[in-house]
Formats: sequence, C-alpha cells, structure tokens
Amino acid sequence: MAQPDIRPASQKFAMALVRSQTGLRLSRMGAKKGAKQVLDGCVNETVEVPRSNGQGTIRTRVYKPKGDARDLPIVVSFHGGGFATGWPERHHAFYRRLMESRPCIVVAPAYTVSIDAPFPAAHDDCYDTVLWVREHAAKLGGSGDIILAGNSSGGGLALSCALRARDCGDAKIAFVMPLYPMIDDRSSNWPQLDKKLLTWNVTNSVLSWHLYLKDIRARKRYEIPAYAVPARAADLSGLPPLLGFVGNHDIIFAEYQHFVDRLIAAGGTAVFKVFAETFHAMEDSAPNLPRSREINQWVSDSFSAMVDTFCTGGPKPSPASNPASANAAPVRGSVSAV
Repeated sequence: MAQPDIRPASQKFAMALVRSQTGLRLSRMGAKKGAKQVLDGCVNETVEVPRSNGQGTIRTRVYKPKGDARDLPIVVSFHGGGFATGWPERHHAFYRRLMESRPCIVVAPAYTVSIDAPFPAAHDDCYDTVLWVREHAAKLGGSGDIILAGNSSGGGLALSCALRARDCGDAKIAFVMPLYPMIDDRSSNWPQLDKKLLTWNVTNSVLSWHLYLKDIRARKRYEIPAYAVPARAADLSGLPPLLGFVGNHDIIFAEYQHFVDRLIAAGGTAVFKVFAETFHAMEDSAPNLPRSREINQWVSDSFSAMVDTFCTGGPKPSPASNPASANAAPVRGSVSAV
C-alpha cells in the first residue's frame, strides 16, 4: 500500500527552488527581511563578530532569556540551507524550544553561504564565532559551556567545528547537536529512496556539495579535508558527546547512521534516533504533524538531559528525578528506532 504524501506544499516548492543556482539566489533574498525578525519573549541582540582573517565581520544574532542571565550554557547554532542559502532567523522556533527546555543563550551567525564563497568561508565564519563565544562567554552571561548545534548543512558545520576544536584544543565543547546533518559528499553513500517521500533529494545534494567544494575541486585537490566533509574524517575519537536524529525518508539517513556507528566504535558517546516516516527537516517545515511534535518533544527532552549531564553550570538532577533521563540519557551506544 502506497504511503500518503504528507510533505507540505511549501516545503516541496522550497526544495524545488533550490535545485538551481538561480533558485538559490531567489531563496537567499529572504535574508534581508529575516534579519529584522525578533524572537518574542527573550532578549534579542545583534553583534558583529570579527573574522580572524581581518576580512570584515559576521552578523550574529544573540538570544537570551529575559531577566538576569548568568552562568547559562551557550548554544552556537548554525542554520541550514545546503551551505548555499538560509539565515539564522529561520530557526526561531528551534531556539525557543531549546530555551524553554533548559535556560540557555543562543548565538547564531549569518555565515558566508556558498553562492557567495565556497569552503572554507562558512566553516571559518562558524569557527570564528565559536572562538568569539569562548572569549565573551562571561559578558554574554554564559557559564563557559559551549554547545554546537545545527540542522542539515548547519549540522555538518557543527560537526566540522567540533573536529577542529578537538584538533586545535582552543575551544572546549560540552556536546554537539547535529540534526540530520549533511556530512558526506559521496553519492555512493546516499540510499535509493522513493522520490515521492523525499523533500531533500539527490539533485539538491549534488548541487549543494558542488557549490560548497567547487574551489577544492577546481584545484583538483583529491584529499578533501574533514573540516569540509566530516564523514571523511579518518579518526572520530576525542569528539564531544553527540545528540541527533534523522528520518528514514531522508537520503542523509545512511551517512549519519554510519558516522554515529563510527563515533561509538571510537569510544564516543551518542544519543541518536531514527524516526520512521520522517522526511528531511520535517519538524521544521511541518511542525504540527503528529510525528513532528513527537520529534520536537524528543529533542527537547534529550537536550535537557544532555545539559544536565555534560554542562558544568547548575545542579545535576539524578536520573530518578530527571524525567528526560529515562528516554534520553546519554549512553555509549546508538539509541536507534524506526
């Protein structure tokens, strides 16, 4: 029996739009309007983070709980958009859920997208933001605990920054939160799925990786660095604990499952779940669907448990007193369900 098509028309249109460079530029036109949006119920700030190469600044949004924000974990969140489009304000609902789950500060950079400049521009912008947060944590009201988060390409950037922080030792990451991240440019690792069940498909991925890696490929560099494509990292040991999920109707499913398996084999810690009948960015584009509500609740509960376990500030509830722990306690293993 054929499964019903539950993909929202707006999501199908958006995904069709970003299958060409012209469409990507049209999509990107929303960034200017988005920059003026405000997340209600919290303190909204905009800062300019200087680039380490001296080439200008990165427009960065900061969201804080109202009141006296002190000793809170800081979530550095990278937006999705296939590396090529998107802007921080598109994820206000996600930021709100995090702040409601556990009081925290969210810092979200408007990094350089690939239609403007390929790798390493986005990665460097994101890592410069991580280092800026490290230096300004106390002024922001943070405890010093830094969490890296992102969805889709933003999840890939979160993992690439976690790899760099591990290698350089200049930023301590409490945990990383990549949601259905883009981490592998090799199409041989993308499963064959029913096109009618997909939003993000092979055409989207091929174009996104082409734009992001075009400078590397143009110079015929065959050793693609892990900071560009995290799945190519030879060694996953020493990475921070991971929290993430993916849907089984997502071509990213196999590459993420494999990455998590490798992380665990290297001695890492992960809370990871595969959601059935779930397409790419479903909880973001169709938040009122029953499955989306289930996903968002799971993410909120799991985020709370990870903060309580891996962040230094604030009390640590025991598993018996923490309602999230029973379903989302961090483990050395893969918590998968389809």
